[in-house]
Amino acid sequence: MSRFSSLPSIRRFHTGRAGILLFCLAIAFMTLLASASAQDFTLTMAQFDPFAVEPGGTSSSNVTLVAGTGFTGTVSLSCQVTSSVTGVTPPQCTMSPQTVQPSGSATANIVTSYTLNGQPVTATAGAYTVIVTGTGPSTTHQGSQTITVLALNPEFTITVQSAVLPSSVHAGSGGIGTISVNPIFGYQGTVTLSCASITPLVTVPPACQFTYPSGSSGVVVNGAPATAQVSIITFGPIPITTVAHSRSFYALWLPLPLLLFTGFRAAVGGKRSRKAWGVLSLFILGGALLLVPACSSSNNTNNPNNSGNTPNDTYTFTLMGVDQSGNTSTNTGTANQAPTVTITVD
Repeated sequence: MSRFSSLPSIRRFHTGRAGILLFCLAIAFMTLLASASAQDFTLTMAQFDPFAVEPGGTSSSNVTLVAGTGFTGTVSLSCQVTSSVTGVTPPQCTMSPQTVQPSGSATANIVTSYTLNGQPVTATAGAYTVIVTGTGPSTTHQGSQTITVLALNPEFTITVQSAVLPSSVHAGSGGIGTISVNPIFGYQGTVTLSCASITPLVTVPPACQFTYPSGSSGVVVNGAPATAQVSIITFGPIPITTVAHSRSFYALWLPLPLLLFTGFRAAVGGKRSRKAWGVLSLFILGGALLLVPACSSSNNTNNPNNSGNTPNDTYTFTLMGVDQSGNTSTNTGTANQAPTVTITVD
């Protein structure tokens, strides 16, 4: 009887040991999970700035990696651009840097124009998803953001490649500068340049004119910048580049042989003959005096209308361009962006 009466205590003993063992195993498992979690990292991807770009534009997103407690590994980063539409040309994504030791950060860079198989390409307009993948020693995490490539028509801008030189001239002189027409989004066309406005407004303002390459009627743009010359012309006295000698002295020498001849004839002739030769000498002297103004220089101007000279001042011309389809340069619409050339008349 005593042997059977001890069985419940034995059962209680074995049951207690099993419970303790299970409890210890659970603690160990939870500790292992906590340790594994501490060796992980997190990846956060910020919105692209800008989140919508024009063809040829760029954008970027900041990627932040935070290490868990005790994490000492290195994370490799990569990015991929996807689209729900098939057959499109997506933007290109690169990571900088490509490896990070958390905690740290990197940048996902988007370009919409790049070289593919040796050929320049531009991303198709539309919405795209950019996925950044971070691969650590034992875990992998991802982040994603959307970006939109806008649909825009080809455009062009005008810039002053070289200023008008000389920048300061006298009235009647001028200067020459170089204007560049720059294509956007692969623009192609023929652009005619003009001076849209001039300040200040005066009675005889300077004039501008453009000279295009190869005698064309405009700047021929074929996806790359092209240039033309702008000439600023002022009105005034014709510039003198050599020393001008008065011709009045030479005009007085012209009748001298005739005067000597008439004087000789008057000396050898009679009284009546001397009177006739004296009258002839007066006619010769009168003709010589009439020749003096004709042989002297005059103060001509290069103003075709003879309306005066360009006043002394600093003149500013605002430039614009129009192509064969009526499209104007995109940087002409606002005064703070419109290209200008200047010349000073002193």
